[in-house]
Amino acid sequence: MKHLIPIQVFFLFFMFTTSSIALAPSSYDVRQGDQTLPVVINPKLQRICDQTDNPVECLITTVPFLREKATINPVSILEIEVEAIDIKTKEALDKASKLLLSSSNSKPIANCFNICINNYKSILESKHRILDAISLGDDKQLRVELSSNVDKIYHCEDAFEEANVKSPITEVNSLLGKMITNSLTITIDMVHF
Repeated sequence: MKHLIPIQVFFLFFMFTTSSIALAPSSYDVRQGDQTLPVVINPKLQRICDQTDNPVECLITTVPFLREKATINPVSILEIEVEAIDIKTKEALDKASKLLLSSSNSKPIANCFNICINNYKSILESKHRILDAISLGDDKQLRVELSSNVDKIYHCEDAFEEANVKSPITEVNSLLGKMITNSLTITIDMVHF
């Protein structure tokens, strides 16, 4: 069995080095944590996500929401990303609320969680304003809402930093920040109302 390992390594090396030449740029696996995306990614989605600051996160957070015959353009991907942000924000709110209730936190740590919880609630409340701005073609309002939401994520992390405490929700905040930043990039660079 040990003699198969070098053959497998050679095969994988050959497969990945030649596939980057032989396959279209939209054909590959994208992995993040436990998630793996399909081997073939729609080239339109690939082009949109490649223009964001965090293309892997763009793909990981939009692919699960694409229907088989969905129209793929910057506006549709922006709407999908807004839905994904909403879901991830609800997860973050749930996690922060449970951490606040389940631990005997000091007052400074409890204050940090409360800041994050309030900011998550505010992000959730902005969803309808964002979707309205998209449907009305109001890119100014869209930019204001998304920029404000990015700030809310950073304020949450800043609260822990100022309290000299390691944030237990850094990972979810990092992903949320990347998702919102990607939405902002799509809005600024690709959506032309």
